[in-house]
Amino acid sequence: MAVEVFRFEMAGPDDTRHLREVLHQALAQNAERIAIVGKTEGPATINDFSRALATRAIREVLADAGVRAEPHLILSMGSEGIISPGGYLFVDGPSRQSALPGLALGMASSQPLKPTDMMSQHHIEIARETTQRAIRDAGLAEADVALVLSKNPLLTRDAAMNLPAEQKAFANLSWASRGIAALGIGIALGEVDAAQATLTVLGRRPDIFSWRTMVFSGTETDRIEVLVLGNKPGAPPAIRSGHIRDIVDIDGLAQIAAGGGIDAARALASSGAIVASFLKANVAPDGKVRGHRTTVYSSDLDPDKHMRAVASGVLGALLGDTRFFVSGGAEHQAPPGGGVFAVIRKQ
Repeated sequence: MAVEVFRFEMAGPDDTRHLREVLHQALAQNAERIAIVGKTEGPATINDFSRALATRAIREVLADAGVRAEPHLILSMGSEGIISPGGYLFVDGPSRQSALPGLALGMASSQPLKPTDMMSQHHIEIARETTQRAIRDAGLAEADVALVLSKNPLLTRDAAMNLPAEQKAFANLSWASRGIAALGIGIALGEVDAAQATLTVLGRRPDIFSWRTMVFSGTETDRIEVLVLGNKPGAPPAIRSGHIRDIVDIDGLAQIAAGGGIDAARALASSGAIVASFLKANVAPDGKVRGHRTTVYSSDLDPDKHMRAVASGVLGALLGDTRFFVSGGAEHQAPPGGGVFAVIRKQ
């Protein structure tokens, strides 16, 4: 199996003109597996209907293009700052020639979650089991996994109406939806102790986290969707990932991208060797960055909007590009105040 990665741009949540061109270029109709990771504009609120709009538009263009493989979609809304709306198309098949021979791709989805499943110990278990299936689908050992991307359903207030108080308390909370899935993914990766990963630690124990996880939540899905990216043993590594110290850690970003300093990372980016980049950013619970107060949590703007804007500026300054995937909110996905960064790159 050979995985190819293509970038496409979007002029709005329902704009699939460039994706249509890329599908043709990728000969996607012959692919055995298709995955799309997209980031486009939208308020990223509970009632952000651009999620459903984007999902429907992408599924329609895939059908029109004759893609036979069942697509695996992970969409994240909100392109504040200098994020160029768009996404990455992953195409997998045995007869393909790829510039990324070492890249492994795995996918899995859970069954639809009932409201009684959500924001519970069972939710954590479902995330763990789905991730383990995706790792097996990629043909990887846990140690070879570089990044897990997951879309998680959000428990709405309406759905939580008849649930116990401990579940109802997490209704309409995107951070909780992200965090609970991250705990299950962390168990699957061997990074979180299953005995510690309980509902009681959610949001209260920031010291319990996964190291290679990015989770997103939304109302457009009713199941946990997992995409695993890793490096095939014995092949040149195609994806590098790691944690950054904080949202302005440009040196940490450079080290992960290029294994060196800022100049090395800029040279790598300008050469065209970076195929895709993903950043999950966070700010410490006290709102401080390197000991100094910010208004991330006291502003009338949602904290995630602050984080996407800031992180995109830092990453754009490093790479000299704005075509990347940046998301805010790394609950149980990084140390307090830190973040996760990954790049897919040619050797």
